[in-house]
Amino acid sequence: MTERRRVWITGLGPLTPSGIGVDGFRRGLRAARSPVKRIDRFDPSPFRSQVAAQIDDFDPLDHMDPRTARALDRFSQFALAAGRAAMRDAGLVPAERGAPSAQRIGIYLGSALGGIAFAEIQHERYLERGIKAVSPTLALAVFGGAAPANLGIALDVRGPILSTANSCASGAVAIGEALGAIRAGEIDAAIAGGVEVPLSPLAFGAFDIIRALGHGHNDDPTEAARPFDRDRDGFVMGEGAGLLVLEAADVAERRGARAYAEVMGYGATSDAHHMVQPRADGSEAARAATLAMADAGVEAHGIDYVSAHASSTPIGDIAEARALARALGERITRVPVSGTKALTGHPLGATGAIEAVMCALAIREGIVPGTANLQAPDDEIAELLPCLIREPLRGTYRRILSTSFGFGGLNAALVFGAPA
Repeated sequence: MTERRRVWITGLGPLTPSGIGVDGFRRGLRAARSPVKRIDRFDPSPFRSQVAAQIDDFDPLDHMDPRTARALDRFSQFALAAGRAAMRDAGLVPAERGAPSAQRIGIYLGSALGGIAFAEIQHERYLERGIKAVSPTLALAVFGGAAPANLGIALDVRGPILSTANSCASGAVAIGEALGAIRAGEIDAAIAGGVEVPLSPLAFGAFDIIRALGHGHNDDPTEAARPFDRDRDGFVMGEGAGLLVLEAADVAERRGARAYAEVMGYGATSDAHHMVQPRADGSEAARAATLAMADAGVEAHGIDYVSAHASSTPIGDIAEARALARALGERITRVPVSGTKALTGHPLGATGAIEAVMCALAIREGIVPGTANLQAPDDEIAELLPCLIREPLRGTYRRILSTSFGFGGLNAALVFGAPA
């Protein structure tokens, strides 16, 4: 039997409210301060929730020429900036220094909402001034494949493009699908992850209407995202991107690339239960984690840290705690767990990818982020997850489980490991 290809993470491209680029993101994580603030992109006063995690220091001209910046909406700008950063970090130039050809590099990008914010702006123009006021780029910007297509054009990457739209699991699913394609020999490398730009009145309001967003800390925004805390009351929307370069280990070794971590396993399931509420017992979320560990060839006792989805919703965090306890069994009494969305907000389809960047850095640098704003853990969660950590923790993390869950009961899990 042919040995299964191993897949390494060789480049990171984070673009988050905590920091842009590897160094900026690392500094933001170490500072452990929430970037959440009152929204100033639009008037949030009509909404119950009035806070979000914005990226205020992103200048597209730092990442692309003026003509390209004018032609792209923020969704594609984020993808281009994060993808270029990941490729640069990996030192990957197609067909140079033993690198794969452009035809052997794919793009796998997840997003829950795609270019919805740009579409909303154009709709307002249409209502105010008619069709002639609408940007001619609208039809080319709103679909989920627009961002990876623009990235592929900019980088001259000609392998397959796959756009995943699995709600808040989108970025993790994209990484999992890229893993499978590289293992199967369909491609040798991929730019994979997620991008989300959801901060517009209609998109934000849609989540506010269904009471998914936290609203109890409008006056103290940095306290609003509260993973696993008894005072949590909903998630804090954010924007961001996390793109990673994944390479077949033999290809990366041939060109002398540095590896942050290995993508070892992937699992995905569906609750088949409800569009908003997860299965209360967490059984299908647990099965996604179990499948990812089995795919990685790692048993529960081999997991050294869990990067939890932990969106800060009352029902979601409880269901996830039950899922992790079910999937990890006795190991859950000893393995550190944290939820990091107080440090980034919840960028929907990009969240699993941004957390994948965190996991890769944790494996390489030996430090995992804590759960900011965890002041008084929910009683049941504290019992189920006795090793919840509040502060960054140093150690050796050779195997990490990361979970992502989306509306509709869409579950995904990834296992990352130290490259051998």
